[in-house]
Amino acid sequence: MRKTDYIQYCVIDHIPPSVVWGGIFHGIDCVQGARFTLRTWGVYSGGILAYHSLICPMEAFHGRQSALHNVASGAVFGYIGVSRGFLGVPFVNPYFLYGSRFPPAVIGGAVYGAMGGALAMLGGKRI
Repeated sequence: MRKTDYIQYCVIDHIPPSVVWGGIFHGIDCVQGARFTLRTWGVYSGGILAYHSLICPMEAFHGRQSALHNVASGAVFGYIGVSRGFLGVPFVNPYFLYGSRFPPAVIGGAVYGAMGGALAMLGGKRI
């Protein structure tokens, strides 16, 4: 299979799970009192699909799946999301962010990268 065919297959293959998990995350929001909107569901689904779409070219280039691809994808996604104000930095005390010498976007990239790597390893991917 050519690398471009793999990337196309990889991205299309992740659309249904992205839509389902986006709906689950939005459902959790609705249970907590948020209004149901297709826009929010689309943002969740699009974010998950963008995360997977960053992984596909790395897998095609290396010819195998690796948890490091998930770490890199999570770090890039977290850095951009935090620097643009779309995402917060989970698991980190906000007062630590104020006193840190590192920008919040760098810390967010590290946290989201670690989360991506941990979920990949729980899913059975090797380093």
